[in-house]
Amino acid sequence: MKWHEVAIHTVEENEVKLSIFLNTISKGVSVEHSIDILKQKVDNFDEKFRLDPRDYPDSNIRLVVYFDDTQNIDDRLKEIEEYIAQADLAEKDDIDINRKVIEESDWENEWKKYFHSFRVSDTFVIVPSWEMEDYSYEEADRLIKLDPGMAFGTGDHPTTSMCLKFIEGIVKPEHKIIDVGTGSGILSIASHLMGARFIKATDIDELSIKVAYDNFQINDCEEDIILETGDLLKDENGQYDIVIANILAHIIEEMINDSYDKLTAGGHFIASGIIVEKRDDIVDQMSEAGFKINEILEDGGWVSILAEKV
Repeated sequence: MKWHEVAIHTVEENEVKLSIFLNTISKGVSVEHSIDILKQKVDNFDEKFRLDPRDYPDSNIRLVVYFDDTQNIDDRLKEIEEYIAQADLAEKDDIDINRKVIEESDWENEWKKYFHSFRVSDTFVIVPSWEMEDYSYEEADRLIKLDPGMAFGTGDHPTTSMCLKFIEGIVKPEHKIIDVGTGSGILSIASHLMGARFIKATDIDELSIKVAYDNFQINDCEEDIILETGDLLKDENGQYDIVIANILAHIIEEMINDSYDKLTAGGHFIASGIIVEKRDDIVDQMSEAGFKINEILEDGGWVSILAEKV
């Protein structure tokens, strides 16, 4: 099978709006920041990373999506161009769209070009499986070995990294956890590294289920994680101590009441993938459902919320 890669080069200010739109017409979005932007976001960047600048945009950011050859690429490009034409975006005239065809056998190498080891929290470190032998880590590090494949969720996006920080702070071995919209499985793996042994991971996308299972095997946790195809919490009968959902704001809205119902008393809801403009609406809905908001993290226009059932 062949894949069509569409890359959009633009300013960082447009990242959130374009990411949300592209997620509606594709299986996920890869956001590549220029080295200069990455240096601004990470303390002691040069000490932590040894990146090849040729693998990154010369300036600003690049958003990359892939479509398989069963889709009409001309129609997808037209949708993208029409959205850019009508959307309220910065420096619209300078947005550049490029496309190329990638053979399926090249997919793994495409990821290897752009995805490298990095620290995402005090103890969580994301390490691609192909870099494990060369990675030098500290004794307290919790290594998440990852082959992201085509599923969204490599840990470098703010929505995922903020979830990981919440998981690091609240997950205990005795907790029962459900990871809704697991994607690459990264948040389930992180929960397992915190000691949890009753974890369910669900996703509506069959491709994500396959990628997540492969990553669970790489991290030796597949026996402790129930992996199922599922549509949010609509058919879920279990009770959980923690519900995790790193999706999008309008989908979070759909599952606030169900999350409250499926949580044990004192249980936590980790909700992410929320644009900052939707933060207050989500907080109000959570409060109306009975949640207490314990903490809100914000990074790059994205918001993650830690709520407690009281």
